Order: sequence, then C-alpha cells, then structure tokens
Amino acid sequence: MWEIILKGGPVMVPLIICSVISLAVILERLIFFNRTNNDNYRLFKKFSRQMDEKQYKEAIKNLKDERGPIARILATSLTYSGRPYGLELKEFLQTAGEQEIDKMEKNLIILDVIATIAPLMGLLGTVLGIIDSFDILAATGAIASPAQLSSGIARALLTTAAGLLIAIPTLIFYSHFVGVVNKRVREISRWTRELLTLMGGDQDRV
Repeated sequence: MWEIILKGGPVMVPLIICSVISLAVILERLIFFNRTNNDNYRLFKKFSRQMDEKQYKEAIKNLKDERGPIARILATSLTYSGRPYGLELKEFLQTAGEQEIDKMEKNLIILDVIATIAPLMGLLGTVLGIIDSFDILAATGAIASPAQLSSGIARALLTTAAGLLIAIPTLIFYSHFVGVVNKRVREISRWTRELLTLMGGDQDRV
C-alpha cells in the first residue's frame, strides 16, 4: 500500500485524506439515518389517541423514547401551550421542521465536494505524471528506457484510478442520502399538516 502511495506522488496525500473524510461522513450519516428511522404512521396515531384522551404526560414520555424528526416535531408541539392557534402555530412548527431538515443535511455538502474534487485531483496527478515522463524524455532523448518512464506513467494511472475510486462510492452515497432527506422532508410536510389539523381541534390542551 505504501509503495502504491509513493508511486502515485504527492497528489495521493490529499486523495487519501478525502477518502478518510468521505468514509467517516458516510458512516456517521448511515448511523444517523438508521437511528432516526421510525414508523411515523404508528407514532402519529398513538400521539393522536393520547391527545384525544388528554394523556399529555404520557405523550411527552412516549416521545422522549422515540427518535426522528417527526417525533421531535410532535414533542415540540406540546410546548405550544397557552398561545393562540392558527398562523402562529404553523410558523412555530415550520421552524421546528427546518431545524430537523438542517440536522438531516448535516455534512452532506462535504460528500458533494469530495465527489467533485477527487476526480479532478486524480486528473492533476495524471497531468503531473505525464509532465514527468516528458521531462525524462527531454533529458535522455530517444534512449530513455521503460524503467525511467515508469514513475511518471505510474503516477498518471494511479492518481486517476484513486480519484475515481473515491468519487464513485462517495457520489452513490451522497445521492442515496439526498433521496432519504427528500423523502423525510415530504413526511415532515405531511405529518405537520396532520398535526395542525389535530391541534386545531384540541385547544383545551394543558
């Protein structure tokens, strides 16, 4: 492995750093999305029943044991007591929803950047490798041996391959996470509307 890095030249260093960062972000986001994956239909139905039965303390306790954006938005709605309903409530829940979206989108921009710059850095290594090869040819003339040219050619091939090997899985996971975020944003919008309807008919909440 170390020999491959040395053959790839100095461009391999930022590529390795990108690969480590990308892997760390991917693992962190996989754990986050897995831990916050709830059955929102079941959660909302249980919450709705507890609101109908005025079981507010039980609802708060139940939501503390749940994870995910919908659970936190439902918990946030329970703090909206003693204030008028309507447009103000809608803005209150919208702000809570935006905060949850920010949490879901955390660090995704890093994956996007790495997927973009990794192939470019690989291409840079390729260009530098080819330049080295031409320098060797210029210095030795037509008598340059394959061994003399191998370092430049190796750098050209290795950095390109490394850049693509980093960018391809990073882009795949980035696209997957964006799809998950978009799906959950739609769920937030749906259940927020349901919550507004529910709370609009429950103005005696304590």
